[in-house]
Amino acid sequence: MDGRAALARHLVATRSEIAQAIVERLPARPTGQASALIARSLISALGQAIETSSPDPVVSWARMAHGAYPIATIHELVCATCDAAAEAGEPLEIVKANVAEAFPLAPGARFDDPSRSAGNVLDGVLAMLKARDEATCAHSHATGAWCRRLAEQMLLSPASTDFIVKCGILHDIGKIATPDSILFKPGPLTPEEWQVMQRHAAFGAEILAQLPALAAYAPVVRAHHERWDGRGYPYGLRGEEIPLEARVVAVADAFHAMISFRPYRPAIGQREAMAILREGRGTQWDANVVDVMIAMLEAPRSSGTREAARR
Repeated sequence: MDGRAALARHLVATRSEIAQAIVERLPARPTGQASALIARSLISALGQAIETSSPDPVVSWARMAHGAYPIATIHELVCATCDAAAEAGEPLEIVKANVAEAFPLAPGARFDDPSRSAGNVLDGVLAMLKARDEATCAHSHATGAWCRRLAEQMLLSPASTDFIVKCGILHDIGKIATPDSILFKPGPLTPEEWQVMQRHAAFGAEILAQLPALAAYAPVVRAHHERWDGRGYPYGLRGEEIPLEARVVAVADAFHAMISFRPYRPAIGQREAMAILREGRGTQWDANVVDVMIAMLEAPRSSGTREAARR
């Protein structure tokens, strides 16, 4: 087991170099060449598969990628990546076989019509994230739930609400590319590590942009850490330059993160989290979105006070 864990760590640590070499070896295709970023995400999934002795993370990766690439390209990527791992001493024919069984090869075909596969692609993305970090996946689902409550309180249309919910669920997908030493660090990040962590917003957008079924969510995922005062990342957008959907996700994400346990700090109470939202109103977050969030959080308390007064 120690040998498998060491190989998994080695693959993840060197995934950029391996991914670039794999992409360069793939045959040119009129349908477009796979990107190094997608190959890096496959190597992360393969590392999980090796460490857990299960092909499931790679099968989930294939489900994610199927909206963007022909089956032949996906098989080539899986085989080339498994062969690279085999060179380091780990035969992975079982992984190849499971992908081949789940998605039979048919020349030029895709797994499904991309227009009908958005749900499958989304499920594949989330399965990859869960395999990488179950806590981040749970936070993503919770952020989506808070996004729904916020959007409904803002009286947005059902279509806009559904779009924002999916953006909330997908907002941290770029963390599949964040190194373990940073993603799972139990203490505060150094300035250099924080710079690496901040790349997850752009990485997530790059991944989604390559998946036609999910590409519409990429700009919001990229912008979910921008700040109203222009001091956010990755581009330093300010005010209404930031998409409204990203402003909603930012408040939902921050609130759930604050009330949740993290390896480097305990969860804080709802009232304290509300105070932090108020403090960042109009600087870190859109004041209107914060106001809706605060009113929504205070509503149950107000209802309880009125009920007690009636008694």
